[in-house]
Amino acid sequence: MLFKQLSSLGEVSLLGLGCGSLGSLTHPRTRRESLSLIAAAVDSGITLFDTADIYAQGESERLLGEALRSTDARIVTKAGQQFQLAKRVLLPLRGVAKSLLAYSSQARAVAIIARTKPLRRNYTPEYLRRALLRSLARLRREQVDIFLLHSPSAQDLADGEALDCLSALKQEGLVRCIGVSCDDKATLAIIASDKRVEVIEAPFGPNRRDLLVDLKRAAERGAIVIAREILARDLQARPPAAAAALSFCLAEPAIAVALIGTTDARHLDEAIRAVGSI
Repeated sequence: MLFKQLSSLGEVSLLGLGCGSLGSLTHPRTRRESLSLIAAAVDSGITLFDTADIYAQGESERLLGEALRSTDARIVTKAGQQFQLAKRVLLPLRGVAKSLLAYSSQARAVAIIARTKPLRRNYTPEYLRRALLRSLARLRREQVDIFLLHSPSAQDLADGEALDCLSALKQEGLVRCIGVSCDDKATLAIIASDKRVEVIEAPFGPNRRDLLVDLKRAAERGAIVIAREILARDLQARPPAAAAALSFCLAEPAIAVALIGTTDARHLDEAIRAVGSI
């Protein structure tokens, strides 16, 4: 595994594991299989794991908290998106729902469609603090390495309140580095030169070069840039495409880490081999 020395985080692997589907109802993996995947990533030298409080309704964080508790792995988590009340009320029934989805392709299809619906956004200081404390409990940590605003719009950042809140949480020692996970040019244009933003996570890959100018601008001032969605949501892409996308991303000096999101141990192994051949 190849590594990069980052001023605020130390030595970090160039490949990170995206855990958006870890523990998800729509990805039928047992708890044991999920924990085994994380362990395989750690054994292969991966030191950065990306999650969020809404991934698998918190189960992604719980799995990482259990699997990484005796390691020095870095964890990225995010907050600012909220499930609708109906989903929060049904949270205790996750186990029943997962069993149903495991045996019903129709039920999985309905769940996948439901996931595409936009979620509520909440970037108020009160909410962000509560979300972080809940994440720390699930992650079994007193401090998270990187805490990001989850997909805010340019308008969400306009008054500076959300980023000021993250700065305050860092001052309290609850967070090591702060930043933004962004989706679009307008948001990136705002945060690229904002010195409060130490980490930027954004889509980037062979089919997503549109953000590169601002990502370079952010990296030049010292921000850590993490590339996600390197296949531009090409769900039919085969492993060679993933390897090519990883090579493309990591050949760009502005990119510190590229995320590969998978729950398949074979795909993870192929990605690790691809990075090793760079």
